Amino acid sequence: MLKKALSIILSITLMCSVLLTTVGAAVQFEEPISDYPVIMVAGYSSSELVKVEEDGTRTRVWGVNMDSILNRVINRIYDLGKGLVLTAKGDAEYLGKVVGEELSAELEYMKINDDGTSKYNIQVENTKIEETNVGYILDNNLPAEYINEDKILMEIVEYVGAENVFCYTNDWRRSVYDCAVGLDSYIEEVKEYTGKDKVNIIAVSHGGQVSATYLSLFGYKQNVDNAVLTVPAIGGAGMAYDALTGDVAIDEYMLVYYIEHGFEADGKYEWLVQAQQLGFLDNVVKAAVPYIHEVIGNWGSIWDFVPLEYYEDTKAMVLDPVANAAIIEKSDMVHYEIMAHFHENLQKCINEYGINISIIAGTGVPCVTGLRENADALIRTTDSTGALCAPLGQRFNDGYTGAKTMCDDPAHDHVSPSFEVDASTAYLPENTWFVDELFHGMTFHDQYSRTLALKNLLTDEIVNVHSDPDFPQFHASTNANNAVFIEFDNSPEGYVSSGDKYIVIKNLSFNYPLKVTSITFAGCDLVAHTMGLMPLQPGRSAKVKVTGDLPEVGNALVQAKVNYETKDNTTSMIGEKVYSFKVMNGAPVTYDEQIPFVAADYVIGFEGVVDSDTNNILVNTGVAGLVSFLYDWFMALMNQLGIGRFLK
Repeated sequence: MLKKALSIILSITLMCSVLLTTVGAAVQFEEPISDYPVIMVAGYSSSELVKVEEDGTRTRVWGVNMDSILNRVINRIYDLGKGLVLTAKGDAEYLGKVVGEELSAELEYMKINDDGTSKYNIQVENTKIEETNVGYILDNNLPAEYINEDKILMEIVEYVGAENVFCYTNDWRRSVYDCAVGLDSYIEEVKEYTGKDKVNIIAVSHGGQVSATYLSLFGYKQNVDNAVLTVPAIGGAGMAYDALTGDVAIDEYMLVYYIEHGFEADGKYEWLVQAQQLGFLDNVVKAAVPYIHEVIGNWGSIWDFVPLEYYEDTKAMVLDPVANAAIIEKSDMVHYEIMAHFHENLQKCINEYGINISIIAGTGVPCVTGLRENADALIRTTDSTGALCAPLGQRFNDGYTGAKTMCDDPAHDHVSPSFEVDASTAYLPENTWFVDELFHGMTFHDQYSRTLALKNLLTDEIVNVHSDPDFPQFHASTNANNAVFIEFDNSPEGYVSSGDKYIVIKNLSFNYPLKVTSITFAGCDLVAHTMGLMPLQPGRSAKVKVTGDLPEVGNALVQAKVNYETKDNTTSMIGEKVYSFKVMNGAPVTYDEQIPFVAADYVIGFEGVVDSDTNNILVNTGVAGLVSFLYDWFMALMNQLGIGRFLK
């Protein structure tokens, strides 16, 4: 469920973090559950905001008002129609202007003055401590909107009781510093309300930035036992830079893929937009940007979302040093006194104040807006975690062992199996978990990350990324939309050696049988014997024998592409998925510093035997997937028959 919707680009994408959650099997805890109260520090735009008149009248000003939107559409129907006609002729500016004007008018009450003060008297709807307690909210039939990240919180309620779960509220337009100071006061209130001396925190997205800021400023108070920051915007959100500068380039394919993951959809629809030329949407958005600025341009939270490396350029481009002096002063403080020191401050919280902090972040997905970098679709992985990432579409070369700025222990491998993420530079290398294709706000859509979050929040079972082999630092998402998951039988997830004799295949679907038709490899001479493999029922696994040779090296990349059919699924009859594995089968490869990066993926399949023009034609006509499927099936069959080498 989209809990809220906002028609401006930044907030609409951040709010996709609260899509419908399907809760899996109950988590089995090995240790007693903590009796500390749990505070949810929710994602962006979660708190209800109201406009308060002089006579005390309170009017809700945030969220979707369908009647108002419908009236605006009707009143501007001619202009919208004209805009669509002009857009079809290649001129999107008029439509963007119309949309922008209506957005600005609809969100008039959300505006902040140039000096950083609210243009209107806007307050948080529920600020009393009892109105933020889930038990009180349920017992007194208070509005459902008072329970933030409700699907997550209601599962936590099952383990600790509604009376022990709280929702921190704030005016999320304000600076993250103000929100963190408010969180400090709120924690003191929760302690007094419950009689406990500490709390546990679970944070999502913007809540992760608020919580990291709180810990940096107030961790010394030792009021927090466990803090779990999921897909956190600790170091900002690159799309704030996109929204403020107008550098917007919507990735429609990835946006559809994102929505599919949010609903854990068995069907796949992103191919519908792959062959379409939808670049005109970027032009509509760019034309609307000046009007979007009228609403969000002075929000302190938006400026605190701008990553440190982009901050000075963006500030010089957008803010007036005189009129916006107060905004600049506050955001300068956040960037240079807090954000620039997250590495040491969060480490201090663990090492000196005894706070258990864990970060669960998504990776392996590009941003859906302008910045083309490794992300969880909305937040760059480097901003969520502090980790160094290879440029999008590239990886660190074989042999890379990490920059080791935050962890230089030679026994710790903090480089992802795909060689795309270097966690040795992260804020917390020993306490940060990375989930490949974990989309923003979808921690509870994947059994691994959901279980990890709950265990780290409610117990001390998992000490760090090395302490439990069931929760390695790097994991591939098992969201149902990915259809299939594979790993080797005798190696940790993401690794392979000569001791592996089988590939374990799991059907991730909730509804459809899955038939693996082929598994093809690059970087090695392995052959997977999929002939005769029966369809896997939903949730079931099977082993496939593997023969052939691995290179006798260590710390190098191999990849496997799985082609599959989903039986009885009319929207996704065929599909493919590529998995990366780190070879640990001999002496480590020497890292070539002269060639630090190479292409992230090997060319597997028909793309390696056709020219780029032919490949583009197949993509643009929507048949590339079918051609790839048939080619891979044929070559895998030939390899299993022992004659594939004659066809290469």
